[in-house]
Amino acid sequence: MSNEILHERIAKQFTELWTTPPEVPAYVLDNLKHELRPYQRQALSQFIFTQELENANFDYNHLLFHMATGSGKTQVLAATMLYLFKEQGKQNFIFFVNSDAIIKKTYDNLTNTNSSKYLFNTNGIVIDGNRINIQLVDVFPTIPDQHTIYLKSTSIQKLHGDLTEPKENTLTYEALKELDIVLLGDEAHHYFADTKRSKKKLTAAEQAARTWEKTIDNLLRLRPGNRLLGFSATFNLTNDILYHKIKDHIVYQYDLGLFMDEGYSKNVMLLRANEDDETKMLYGILLSQYRKYVARDNGIDLKPVILFKSNTIAISLQAHEMLNNLVNQLSVRQLQQRVHAGYATYQRASSIWSKMFAYFKEMDLGEVIRDLQWDFAEGSILNANARDFLSEDNALLLNSLEEPNNPIRAIFAVAKLNEGWDVLNLFDIVRISEGATETKNTTDSEAQLIGRGARYYPFAYEDEQSFTRRFDYSVDNADLKIIEALHYHTINDNAYIKNLEKSLKAAKIQVQEDEYERIEAKIKPSFKKHPIFKSGKIYINKLIPTTVDDYDSLEKYNVFPSYEVPLQTAIEHRYDKEVKDTLDTRTHEVTWKVDQMYIQKAIQRKPFFHFNNLREYVPSISSMKTFIEEADFLGELKLHVSLPSKLNMKDISPMEKLKMVERFFDYMERGIRNNYMKEKGTPVFEGVSFSKLVNNYHVELNKVNERISNMNEYKKTRNMREHDWFIYDKAIINNWESSFIDFINDYIDELKEKYRDVYLIRNERKVKVVEIDGTRGFMPDFLLYLQDDECTYQVFLEPKGDHLRLEDQWKEDFITSLTARDDVEVLTENEDVRLLGIKFYSETPNLKDIFREDFKEKLL
Repeated sequence: MSNEILHERIAKQFTELWTTPPEVPAYVLDNLKHELRPYQRQALSQFIFTQELENANFDYNHLLFHMATGSGKTQVLAATMLYLFKEQGKQNFIFFVNSDAIIKKTYDNLTNTNSSKYLFNTNGIVIDGNRINIQLVDVFPTIPDQHTIYLKSTSIQKLHGDLTEPKENTLTYEALKELDIVLLGDEAHHYFADTKRSKKKLTAAEQAARTWEKTIDNLLRLRPGNRLLGFSATFNLTNDILYHKIKDHIVYQYDLGLFMDEGYSKNVMLLRANEDDETKMLYGILLSQYRKYVARDNGIDLKPVILFKSNTIAISLQAHEMLNNLVNQLSVRQLQQRVHAGYATYQRASSIWSKMFAYFKEMDLGEVIRDLQWDFAEGSILNANARDFLSEDNALLLNSLEEPNNPIRAIFAVAKLNEGWDVLNLFDIVRISEGATETKNTTDSEAQLIGRGARYYPFAYEDEQSFTRRFDYSVDNADLKIIEALHYHTINDNAYIKNLEKSLKAAKIQVQEDEYERIEAKIKPSFKKHPIFKSGKIYINKLIPTTVDDYDSLEKYNVFPSYEVPLQTAIEHRYDKEVKDTLDTRTHEVTWKVDQMYIQKAIQRKPFFHFNNLREYVPSISSMKTFIEEADFLGELKLHVSLPSKLNMKDISPMEKLKMVERFFDYMERGIRNNYMKEKGTPVFEGVSFSKLVNNYHVELNKVNERISNMNEYKKTRNMREHDWFIYDKAIINNWESSFIDFINDYIDELKEKYRDVYLIRNERKVKVVEIDGTRGFMPDFLLYLQDDECTYQVFLEPKGDHLRLEDQWKEDFITSLTARDDVEVLTENEDVRLLGIKFYSETPNLKDIFREDFKEKLL
């Protein structure tokens, strides 16, 4: 039998001529809230492949998804539910995990349409024209409704207890013998014993794992049609016993190294701190505020969260009190001394600290302190060390940190947050030094926490939303790298650092040091003398203003004045335990036509909606009266509020009503900011002087910790002095861009035979084109500038990683359409200019063939 894991064997089969990888069905894609990423599609394709085989009931009834923290395992889980329901008629699903907090979180993800993290289409699940419901149950019905998915959500401990000691209204082996079931195991690494059968003395954890594994296996074997799907980021494949136990079950593997390589995570930066804990905490919150200010300066909405990690609860509580005292007692004089000392220490260093202290040196420190005391007030800090902390309410608060109405900026913790914590806006982890240990177990736990914090925070910048990093190699926006980085403030102890590096390497977390180097690429002197540089033009399309008619209603911004307010937001902490205990079962929805007084008060409290500012984004309004009263805007604003059955809107206080309205206003502001564009593209291209758009440029590159990382896609320099067709003395490029340059070099002789002048230009965020009749713009990575005796050709070229092809397909469609469109007009004085776009370059063999054919057909 092969020693390869199942994933590798399937991936190899997919490359063979006689195997056609299955597509993810449309009904799966249509019924998910979020578009699947390429690797999630691949995971589902490999899963579906196994289920279409004749021996699926025997060889592929137990499958595991080994996917990085933050990669969207639960999204894949939701997709498998839809597939198994439609294709195999599976209706009974048991979701189990070893933590009550994860049960509540997953309940929200799978069933609560009001949750921001709900995974299915919020308009409802529809398959074959039938609306499908997901119903939570304690036991499965004997006569099920054919359009219902029944979901039992439980802990593995409770599931095992119910089956071994049957009680009324619980699952039993006897009842389950009559039903096909699907077992969905989250954090599935807990359920596999990794010890030899002959081992006589087991730890409590080992004994529990064996017991749970047997229970799960018993359930799976009840019927041939049963399925067991497990999801985890941390199967220990270095353990030989475990590896051989699960290698034939891992249907898909996507590790953290690849996840980070492809830009789906923050960059992880180590900050080695020699300071005492109080100073380290102050610097931590200052760095968090600096991040917030940089985001604000660039029109980005960001509430960064900081985690203070201790070894014991007592030390964590002390640190919490220390931070409260530090913030409350901080004076302008004290902060001024800290900032000046920090600036003097780091001003010559290539470090994030040099940038931060230089920034604060120019600020009003009184304003900085007021912000600190507001943002880090006691109500904005969570201490996760209380015995009852991971209650349902706190679990929801902890898993909604990104929400605008969630006030939390800082969290103190020891070990409760390593699993099941979905957080995107954690940007700093500060390791409290006191009581710290340097053991491998400690650093393994910290590596796991860093992996959770490394999840990317998607945000809109220049009217474009991104789910992958975009400033790694930015020239003009290097300061924005801080919004795409997680800083881990370590203890500067050699033994600790050595173990931490081992733990990070084992977890495949790619780490950069807080040190960068500036690399400059210069235009070759010979090219500066060339007539193309002196008098040539680069052609970009003209832009025209969007009109008032383009934005004459909220719907034009994709904002709708009919808005749902979930239960937790509606009632907050006001109502007694008896009412709270009924939240999950006895609720009703109340539609509230919002009174103008609440709209006017929300406008007063939200500076974005003050008329002078709002008019910049909503040009069709002539007054606030228009905005408040007209049906196209707020005149028909309705909130659909979910309330306990005992309550109605008259029971809700005015302040709580105002908070609901402000929640809608936050949603409306994001929609208006993200969707308003002042200009759109035209098919008319005009020349801009070459020397204006093509200059020397520099890139700041963080140094990679080579002891930890094995990064494939970080930038490197390549000497280009001997290549007269490349206009710069060096290329600052990643691996697939280097491969693209190799391709051009292979064809350079043929190009020079056909054209008098051949020059490849690296575009560093200078040449921007905008889609015709649209507002999306982009900056192609390369321009190929060709001239023969009759014509000048400007060719748009873009190497593209496969993980970005789907979301960037519109760019390829746009540049390749330039050749065929009849309405494209190039304004020139006395020369014939043609614009050409070539399909994306890829290193994947079949896609590279497509690029090669397009390149040769259009240019050779």
